[in-house]
Amino acid sequence: MTAQPFGDGNRGALLIGTGTYDHPELPELRSPEVDCTRLDALLRDPKIGAFEVQTLIDADRATLERAIGEFFDSAWGHDVRLLYLSGHGIVSRSDKLHFAIRQTDPARPAYTTISAAFIHEVMEECRARSIVVILDCCYSGLFLPGAKGNESARFEEALGGHGRVVITAGTRTQRAWEGQHLDAETPAPSLFTGMLIEGISSGAADLNGNGVVTLQELYRFACERLHQEGVTQTPRMGGEMQYDITLAKVRKQRKPRPSRTDRTGGRNRSSSEPQARRKPEPWQTRAAFGPARQPILSDGMLVVHEPYRLHAIDLESRQRSPLIKMWYPSSPALHGGAAYFPGKGGHLQMTDLRTGKHRASHPVAIRGDLLGISKDVLYATAQDGTLHAFDPSTLNLLWSLPSIGLTVASAPQAAAGYTIFTATESRMSGDAATVITDRIMAISEGRVVWSYKAEAPLSPDWAVTDHGIYVTLQPEESSSNQRIVAVSPENGKSLWSFDTRAYLAASLVATDEALIFGDTDNRLVALDAKTGTFRWNKEKKTEGCLLIRPSISGDALFTADRAAKIVRWNLLTGRKVREYDLLVGPDRQGSPAILDGVVYVTGARGDIHALPM
Repeated sequence: MTAQPFGDGNRGALLIGTGTYDHPELPELRSPEVDCTRLDALLRDPKIGAFEVQTLIDADRATLERAIGEFFDSAWGHDVRLLYLSGHGIVSRSDKLHFAIRQTDPARPAYTTISAAFIHEVMEECRARSIVVILDCCYSGLFLPGAKGNESARFEEALGGHGRVVITAGTRTQRAWEGQHLDAETPAPSLFTGMLIEGISSGAADLNGNGVVTLQELYRFACERLHQEGVTQTPRMGGEMQYDITLAKVRKQRKPRPSRTDRTGGRNRSSSEPQARRKPEPWQTRAAFGPARQPILSDGMLVVHEPYRLHAIDLESRQRSPLIKMWYPSSPALHGGAAYFPGKGGHLQMTDLRTGKHRASHPVAIRGDLLGISKDVLYATAQDGTLHAFDPSTLNLLWSLPSIGLTVASAPQAAAGYTIFTATESRMSGDAATVITDRIMAISEGRVVWSYKAEAPLSPDWAVTDHGIYVTLQPEESSSNQRIVAVSPENGKSLWSFDTRAYLAASLVATDEALIFGDTDNRLVALDAKTGTFRWNKEKKTEGCLLIRPSISGDALFTADRAAKIVRWNLLTGRKVREYDLLVGPDRQGSPAILDGVVYVTGARGDIHALPM
């Protein structure tokens, strides 16, 4: 069977993803949006898919039925129509298949869903010769953690027919695995669609090496990759094809430049010398057992935290150290090859990262969520509210600050010779009402030097340098933006403020020169740290919302978004330098670890990835 070339016909794709549901019996799905976003980018690319793409996320019934109807009704002749659906499936009492939308009532599928019968009807009227339907959906309400559900409907009978091809994520008795997530707003991709994306984006699905990826090649590639990963999921393909359908072209790889030769045909002199630096190869290794936080470099170790467990990997040998089990889910502080966290009874404990053995402890009972190390000082907040400063090598107490009516709200950081942290102050007003005020506090040797009273509640998103403290104010309920305020670490005076156009997607990052953040409208913003004015001439956007805090190394800025893109930007100009396809584990406060031009990130499944960028 030969593949149909792109030809002169129109290539249209309609991508539908529904992950948000109003009815309590329909659990939220977090894969549909990221899967549709990634497929949209690949299929729309004129050098890859060359499709005209329409993507609908969490749309209502009227919008979806009209879009599906017009999508098929407008096609004819040699046109290609590709319909992709991701979300819950509903099987009615009469064994009819329906696709859930946000407003779906599972007990009333006839008029609260998109029915398979409706899709079948508009497909029958379609005049295009090439029609593909790809379903990455669940078909019942029975869920296990990370599973989309059981297929219990005869989808091939419902959607099949002459000239139509249907591909599904699994068999009738298997689950379509969605993946695990750290929180409700940051998705990981489904395994099945993730394999489709991998096959198209990398070109690996071009099994015969002819430069194009056909439908049958992509199907076989997805099956083989799921089998290699040990996933108990077998995709199915049914229907009729008169010829194979070309879905994508393979992006051409740059050929390496040939070495320069001298006039005698031999290599030039410089090539005979030892190569100074060879670009390292990317690698990955299993770190956590599931989704985890972004890695931290400590004394030559890559340390990854997941609730109640701490994983340490030697950066040079890539060997794992013994697993460190923790009594509490909160993240540890790291310094000099040791981890600090609340031990049994909440007492401060120091554990060796390489051996997993207990080093030392202190009898004070601490809050694990407020541990921090900054400029060789360990800060810990006791359960009674007292802030303690320790020598991290010995756990000797340096000084203490009683709560004095303040509740510490963040792990302290050192800047401009002071210890800086945010706190909440509670006091009674004249009419016996409790007044709560958020503050920034500056401490020196256990003594308050200055405090800054915030005009609104502070969010956890803040950054500190020796030249500025940058905090984010929580807006009023009616507001859709936030305000960033810069405060001097030397005296607590306000320096400038900046009103964002949307909520921050992850915590911000600051250097002495720049402040960087991404918002929920996918804008990537760079401000001058001294003035709060824009650094870049044009607005920059990421393909999806940021999943982690941006990271800065020299003049390089790194971001990772929910469209599974890790991007290196030029910090000075905002120009995109290169990108890498990988969905990282969401971590609003965490960021990649960077060393010698290599970015170390935790993937959505808990693996450590080393990416030379």
